[in-house]
Amino acid sequence: MQEEAERVALKIGYLGTNYHGFQIQPQSEVPTIEGELFEALKKLGIIEERKAADYSYAGRTDKGVHALAQVVSFDTLNLKVTPRMINSMLPNDIWALAIAKPHPGFNARKEAIRREYRYFLFLQTDLDISRMREASELFMGVHDFSNFSQQDGLEGKSLIKEIKRVDIVKSDSFLVIDIAASGFLRKMVRKIVSALSMVGSGMKAKSWIRDLLELKIKEQIEPAPASGLVLKDVSYHDLEFVVDEYAKRRITARLKKDLFFHATMAEVLRDMIDI
Repeated sequence: MQEEAERVALKIGYLGTNYHGFQIQPQSEVPTIEGELFEALKKLGIIEERKAADYSYAGRTDKGVHALAQVVSFDTLNLKVTPRMINSMLPNDIWALAIAKPHPGFNARKEAIRREYRYFLFLQTDLDISRMREASELFMGVHDFSNFSQQDGLEGKSLIKEIKRVDIVKSDSFLVIDIAASGFLRKMVRKIVSALSMVGSGMKAKSWIRDLLELKIKEQIEPAPASGLVLKDVSYHDLEFVVDEYAKRRITARLKKDLFFHATMAEVLRDMIDI
């Protein structure tokens, strides 16, 4: 009797610093998040081939972008899949945190109803946060984001997106900018952050953003650095993830170790700058 496959969804986190984005690049051997994930899943016998497993993912993140809640889904004959099992085969900067058992045919990209990104903007110069918050309100609602996306590969795709939330909060030496929408275009969040920064610095007026959204002008905006961007959450109807508490403890300990190292290096660099 042939075994019946089970549909699985995983919540994946990663530090994107050492990777050329999430998606596998078939014409290149550069390291990617997806490449490492596939290698782990194959070694464990969880999936053998992408198409046969009906594999899908919530969203593609660019080179250097991080995630707390990337979601992947696939069919597997292994009915004992756990995040901790997968983590045993992953590098330290990629991890599985939680698992869900969605309906057959669940598609992590098409069925996502909300995506949330968080950007950490280091305050190198003084920015008028009030002006930035006022300007951020212009993004709310449905707009054509042609001026806020990378045009390559967008032929035939809709550039209309709906922004549902933009929050800007000061935290020590950073501005934390949260942006939520049903979907995003490539580099859209980073270009929005750059535009808000230009308004905050006084380089541009708030009306400039309105003109860009209304397509009265066309302008190439340099995206903010990828290192500050995190895919914070992806939401679905009626899908409940169960956190692997053992995996969570191991991941937290690993991230704290990284935090201590980088906090120390920040002080070393600050001291060197002051010579």
